Amino acid sequence: MMKKKFYESLFKKLKLNKEVFIVTVIEGEYEGKNIAGQKLFKSKGFMSIEDDNIKNFWNEIFNKIDFNKGTYVLELDNSIKLFIEYIIGQPNLIVCGGGHVALPLCQMADLLEFDITVIDNREEFASKERFPMASNIICKDFKEALNEVEFNKNSYFVIVTRGHKYDQQCLEIILENDFYYVGMIGSKGKVKFVINSLLENGYPKEDIDKVHTPIGLSIGAKTPAEVAVSILSEIIQTKNEKIISTIPDNISDSILNTSEPMVLATIIEKHGSGPRDPGTKMLINKNGEFIGTVGGGSVEYSVYKRALKLFDEKKSILEEYNLSNSDSAKLGMVCGGHIKVFFEFIDYDDN
Repeated sequence: MMKKKFYESLFKKLKLNKEVFIVTVIEGEYEGKNIAGQKLFKSKGFMSIEDDNIKNFWNEIFNKIDFNKGTYVLELDNSIKLFIEYIIGQPNLIVCGGGHVALPLCQMADLLEFDITVIDNREEFASKERFPMASNIICKDFKEALNEVEFNKNSYFVIVTRGHKYDQQCLEIILENDFYYVGMIGSKGKVKFVINSLLENGYPKEDIDKVHTPIGLSIGAKTPAEVAVSILSEIIQTKNEKIISTIPDNISDSILNTSEPMVLATIIEKHGSGPRDPGTKMLINKNGEFIGTVGGGSVEYSVYKRALKLFDEKKSILEEYNLSNSDSAKLGMVCGGHIKVFFEFIDYDDN
């Protein structure tokens, strides 16, 4: 059974590294024993398995897992099915420059649940009064400020400073670290000057090509707010190129702070017009309370009722909800398609 200490370690690494991979056995046996629900997680420089008794199983199949594909289902030759989840924490938006584009950019990013950092070397443009939605405001020289920023694969950098000198300073530091997105605003002349300077200073062209410039999707944006929309649209597009899972804070907090058995329902596959994407989760407590959603309506009610039965069965199972036939009307999803949901029984009894 899943143990609380395993989740504690997982959430600690997620908070530290902002990204982890969780591998869950959703179907299969090993040495004659049903191992559905067994888990492994991998983060930067670290790996942990739930049960050391099946360590050999993970050793045998580990190299078959592609950790560059995002979230997906892997079927192995020996009737083993794995669900690989690429889990990220709350995305971090770091805005270099606190001027007229930065303000609507941060306001909209807050609605999209980004964790926001604003950097500017002018006090009037780097204050809590101007950016109340930002969790981190750094009023320092750009080079010095970026040394205080956490770089990782969940970091999105937007460079909107007031001059090419500061743009170049920011880019030089960002390109030498981990990031998921970096974009720079500016005229063609300004952008060309900065790019040529980086090339002259020895930065590889393949690194410079990672910079989104001109920044934002081409939507004919004119006002600062419209430019902010185009920038965030491009960030969202980039962020969603891979299927990425998240574990909402209310679900992780409940797992850590509840000592009663629970069932975690996760959509692992969606075909057709299913209600939510793979990785979407709902946590059901033994007393009938639940957190999260797998799409609402009759589908969610069916998942909820099945989860409640598992408190007596004490096992993890994979179920399919077919929405493409006559059952779809009963489920309120006549649009068709089907989803697969993995129900993970979480028991904290160490005996």
